[in-house]
Amino acid sequence: MRQLTISRPSPAMVLAIIALVMSLAGTGYAAAQFSGKVIKKRSLPADRIVTNALTGKEINEKRLGTVPLARRAKSADRAKSADAAQSAQNAQNAQHAENANTATSAGTANTAATAQSADDAKKLVGRGPEAFMAGEVRVVVAQGAQVNSGSSSTVTATCPATHKAIGGGGGWFQPGTNTTTTVDAQVNASVPVPATAGVDSMTGWRVVGINRSVSNRVLRAYATCVPKTA
Repeated sequence: MRQLTISRPSPAMVLAIIALVMSLAGTGYAAAQFSGKVIKKRSLPADRIVTNALTGKEINEKRLGTVPLARRAKSADRAKSADAAQSAQNAQNAQHAENANTATSAGTANTAATAQSADDAKKLVGRGPEAFMAGEVRVVVAQGAQVNSGSSSTVTATCPATHKAIGGGGGWFQPGTNTTTTVDAQVNASVPVPATAGVDSMTGWRVVGINRSVSNRVLRAYATCVPKTA
C-alpha cells in the first residue's frame, strides 16, 4: 500500500489562508482586534483621515495654540484701543489748550477793561486830569493906551486859539504901575467875548470904562483861560 505524504505548506500559502480567514471574519472581527495600541505613534499621515471627520468632540480646543491671524486681530484691537486713547488724550490736550487760551484771553480782556475803567475813573465828566491842572489855566492881560480925564477906553483880553475863557475882569491903573485907581475911574462893562450863552464860545474878556479922575489912567482887562477840552 502506497504511503500518503503531506507536504509542508509554503509561506505564500500561509499568507493566503490568513487573508482568507480575515476576510471571512468580516469587519466586526477586524474592529474588535484593531485598536490604537497596535498603531505606531506618529505613523498615520493626515491624508488617511476622512475630510472634516474630526470635530470638537475628538479635539481638545484648550490645547490648541492661537491662530496667527487671531494674534493679529488681538494686536489690532489693542492698536485700535491705543489709537482711541491717544485721540482722546489729544482731544483733552486740545481742550485744555483752548481753555488756557480762553482763560488768557479772558484775563487780557479783564485787564484791558480794568485799565480802561481806571482811565475813565481818572476823568471827570469825560475830561482828563490835565484839563484841571493849575498849569493849564492861563490869565491873559491886555492894557489900553493912557487916557486923560473924561475919556473912555475899551480893552479886550483874548485867549489863545487852543483855549477858551471861563471868566475875567478889569480896572483902571496908574500908568507904569500896578496901583489901581480907587476914585473917579469907573468900569461901565465887564463881559465875556462874545457876550453870548455857552462858555465854549467865549474867546476872551472885554472891559469898558471912563476916566473921570484929574490924571491920566490906563484900563486893563483880564481873561481866565483854560484848554477847550476842559
